[in-house]
Amino acid sequence: YKLQGSNGELFVLIISGSETVYVNGVVVERGESKDYIINYNAGEIIFNSTFPITSEMRITVDYQFSDRNYSRLIALGGGNYETDKLKIGVSVYSENDAKNQPLQQNLSTEQVQILANAGDDMSLMVAPSGVAELFNENRILYKKELTNGLEIFVFSNNPDDELFRVKFSLVGENLGNYILSSITAISNIYEYIAPISGIPQGKYAPIVQLIAPTKLQIAVLNGSYTPSEKTTINFEIAGSKTDLNLFSSLDDTNNDGFAGHLKVEQNIIKNDSLWNVNLLIDGNFIHDNFKTVERLYRAEFNRDWNIENPLGNQQLLTTGLQLFHPKKGMVSYQFEHLNYAENFNGNRHVIFADLHVNKFNIFSNSSVLNAKSNINTSSFFRSFNRITYTYNKGWIGTKLAVENNEQKNKTTNELTVLSQKFSSYQFFIGIGDSTKVFAEIGYKYRVNDSIRNNRLEKVNTSNTYYINSKIIQNKNTNLSLYVNYRTLKSE
Repeated sequence: YKLQGSNGELFVLIISGSETVYVNGVVVERGESKDYIINYNAGEIIFNSTFPITSEMRITVDYQFSDRNYSRLIALGGGNYETDKLKIGVSVYSENDAKNQPLQQNLSTEQVQILANAGDDMSLMVAPSGVAELFNENRILYKKELTNGLEIFVFSNNPDDELFRVKFSLVGENLGNYILSSITAISNIYEYIAPISGIPQGKYAPIVQLIAPTKLQIAVLNGSYTPSEKTTINFEIAGSKTDLNLFSSLDDTNNDGFAGHLKVEQNIIKNDSLWNVNLLIDGNFIHDNFKTVERLYRAEFNRDWNIENPLGNQQLLTTGLQLFHPKKGMVSYQFEHLNYAENFNGNRHVIFADLHVNKFNIFSNSSVLNAKSNINTSSFFRSFNRITYTYNKGWIGTKLAVENNEQKNKTTNELTVLSQKFSSYQFFIGIGDSTKVFAEIGYKYRVNDSIRNNRLEKVNTSNTYYINSKIIQNKNTNLSLYVNYRTLKSE
């Protein structure tokens, strides 16, 4: 879902499968996914007390903001054509800054020339910030002095001096020659500190960061073709044009990018009352220079593949088989191959099951990854499993979750910071109707491993006991009780 806020957009990815819900990669139970409040103005996500936050959780929040520095024209449009077997759609999107209408800065001729010479390099988009100004007792002003042949700014409140209004920017420790010397009611006062052995001693500089106007244009052609009742072909081709500096023609060789997607689904066995078998082939190609407005893949994509800094054109190929029964559920296997032309190659096997056998519900989601980059090798095993038995007045079940992620540096053969391991065992029993009045008690035991002496060793264990219940639910009253008690023991 994409949620619109007053200060921008925030994306919460919710993928539901049976009773398991993934909120941006965090496994929560159905009903708990609504247990947070998003405050857009404060930029906060607030979880309520039925969602215990511990060190064993990962919470990923995607957000998108619009940083407008120029008047911007946004345009989009499209059309589609449809027959019995063929569907085609075309869409275009464009956002273009008006480079002659800045909103946050007034660019001088000299500053425009600096942007023209900078290309796409942000570090070159800086300009001296000193501007001549008449004496004003309500302003912090500076005069110029020569020190060791270098022209510097010195604070002055003498009306007889040639004065300048100067803006100082934070450039980083030992990267500037000025320090913050005092804070006044009007503004801050900065002081020049001479370098020692050629090393700057301050972290401020009398420069201003210039913002260049940008452009992003995307065109998409997509559709589907159904040659027969058992075959479906989906396709998509997209092109993008990105210019990070409309004032400059330098560095424009990487502005254009393209991407393609082809997906073929073939029904091998089709029966309305028995098991159905489907074959899937899915291919993606993304050029290194292709840009989009929003993310293309799930929030946990980089973690699923142990990707740190992918470079080059991307290829993602997925093939698999799916067995589906209208009453008993689904089982699927997928083989995934991911390649980045310059520094990554990986293979991933994924097995998924959601079965209903008599009074048993079996849910399993497991994956095995083997990958190589230019600096690391990694293997990553993940598995989440749940078995629930439902009887007349309640249910009983167990959960098993395991992760084992080992990434090693090729040169040193040492484990990297991404390496970790855990195993979690949970038992629960409930009575009542989980959508109305009910009570469930449960216990979870978890063991966490981390890096010690270049090995994954146990660092702590936790025991969690909980009661989740809804005691009263009628037209006038709702009464719920949730109790959670957790102990953590470090090794």
